[in-house]
Amino acid sequence: MSYYYLASSLPSISLDQKPAISLDEFRSSCSDQLSADDANALNCVLDFDSERVDHPFVNCWTARETQLRNASARLRAMKNGNDAIDFLREHPGFDVGIEDRVEEAFNQSNPLKRERALDTIRWRILDELAGTDPFSSDAVLAYAVKLSLSERWAIMDQDAGQAKINVAITSSKT
Repeated sequence: MSYYYLASSLPSISLDQKPAISLDEFRSSCSDQLSADDANALNCVLDFDSERVDHPFVNCWTARETQLRNASARLRAMKNGNDAIDFLREHPGFDVGIEDRVEEAFNQSNPLKRERALDTIRWRILDELAGTDPFSSDAVLAYAVKLSLSERWAIMDQDAGQAKINVAITSSKT
């Protein structure tokens, strides 16, 4: 199904700037425009809950996100001398590129840069899954996940983060 009006009315987004639309506003604008199946798929991708729907985009996104998380878990466990087996989840398919890019991300010495690199990988995956038709349901679903990533980065604040670290350090000393 094509969503010409919805897709053409969406502002562009990136990881580098605060989005012009909130995820709640986006969900609201989708509520009366998406088919029931696509609306259900939208909720599933945003809630990372693929159990409720059998939708091609949701299945592909969930598989790739699971692979990315598995690769991250393996690298974190290896760094700490642990076994990641309890944290790994099954997923269909395998993308060597995801494994390579996650390993590159983990070569970042700064945890913030590592998280940024992981979200950049997610963004690339979503670009691929969106396909070539900007009005397709896949493009709308990819936009939804990208919007959630963009919002996540927009609310990050160095001073607030430092304050949380200071509280954690202070509380661990008592």
